[in-house]
Amino acid sequence: MKLLTLALLSVALGFSQSNDCDTQEKCQEALRANPSSSLAHFRLGEIHVVTSNYQSAANEFRLSLNGDLAPRWTEASAHLDLGKVFDASEQRERALREYRLALGTNDNSHGALDEARKYIDTPYRRK
Repeated sequence: MKLLTLALLSVALGFSQSNDCDTQEKCQEALRANPSSSLAHFRLGEIHVVTSNYQSAANEFRLSLNGDLAPRWTEASAHLDLGKVFDASEQRERALREYRLALGTNDNSHGALDEARKYIDTPYRRK
């Protein structure tokens, strides 16, 4: 019975992470269900970066950092992406601070620490 319960929990967790919000509407819906969802705020930040709305992106990345920090990788990635926003906005010192905070997480999921090291040496430039 315990094995079945663990299997069902594993499937449910996998589904919840694969059912990620990929549109602003889905993220807003996720936030209505869980206002402290770091993942939903992080995804909204990414959406705002695509539209070059850097202030809104920075706000969402900060909300992600102040949220539930689930999944764990959102912390390093939010610091990294906040650093990129600051570099794109010509705020190099603030960008460097965020890259260093990303390194402090010791979480290299999705290559976040590798990118942070790269952008400490060479400022991020949007292509």
